[in-house]
Amino acid sequence: MKIGIVIPARLQSERLPNKVLRPFLGKVMIEHVWMRANSIKEKVEIVVATDSSEIKKVCESFGARVMLTSNNHQNGLSRTGEIAKTLNWDFYIILQADEILIDPKNLEFLIKTIKEKNPSPFYNLITNLKKVSELTDRNVVKCLIRNDNSLINIFRLSGSIASEATQMAFTKKICGLFAISHKCLNEIINLPAQIIETNESIEQMKLIELNYKVHGVEVKDNYPSVNTESEANEVLEILSQDPYQKSILAQIF
Repeated sequence: MKIGIVIPARLQSERLPNKVLRPFLGKVMIEHVWMRANSIKEKVEIVVATDSSEIKKVCESFGARVMLTSNNHQNGLSRTGEIAKTLNWDFYIILQADEILIDPKNLEFLIKTIKEKNPSPFYNLITNLKKVSELTDRNVVKCLIRNDNSLINIFRLSGSIASEATQMAFTKKICGLFAISHKCLNEIINLPAQIIETNESIEQMKLIELNYKVHGVEVKDNYPSVNTESEANEVLEILSQDPYQKSILAQIF
C-alpha cells in the first residue's frame, strides 16, 4: 500500500492572510510543518500542493517537493484531488499547512492505523477538548462520534442543550490531519460541494453528507492550529516554552 503526505497551501487565508509564510522562531510556518512530516520514521513521499509561485519558491529552498495546482480550489481536499491524478497513491494523508505543532508520532500513528484497520475510506485525527471555551470557539472544529469511533457530525458551534461538563465529555476536536483513499477521492472530487460543507467551511463534511464513513483516530494531543493572530501568538509561546515542542524542534532543525 502506497501512502503519501500532501500539504495543501495557499496565501489567501481569509482570517490570517499569508500565514503559511509567517516566520516562527526564524522558520516560516510551512517549513515547520514539512520538517515535522519529513522526520517520521516511515519514509513516505511528501508533496506541497499550492497555486502560489511564492510558496513554491520558499518550499523548494528548504528541499520540499512542490506541485503547482490551479487557483480554483476551495480547500485542501479539492487541491489534493487535482494532483492525485499524477501521484496515484493508495492513500493521501492531508496535513494542513497551519498545523505547525503537529506531533510526528501522530502522523506515524495515522499511517499505522490505515495499514492495520479494516479499510475505511476516510480517517481523521481527533482529540479531547481542553477548555470549555472551545465549545463556542468557531475556529475549533468539533465532532460527535459513535462507539466504533465513526463520526456522526462535524460542526463549529454545538447545538447541544446538555451541560458544559457533559458536552466536554462527548465532544471531540477535529484535527487538521486526515487521510482519504484514492478510490474515495476519485468518487467525490468531481461531485458538487455540499451545503453543510460549504456553509460551515468544513471540508470533511462532504464525506458525511455523501454518506461515507469517516473514522476518528483518537490521540492525546490538543495543540492549536493557526487561524487567527491570537492563535499565532499562542503557538509562538508554545514553541518557545513547551518542553515537548522544544524537543521536537531540536530534532528537526
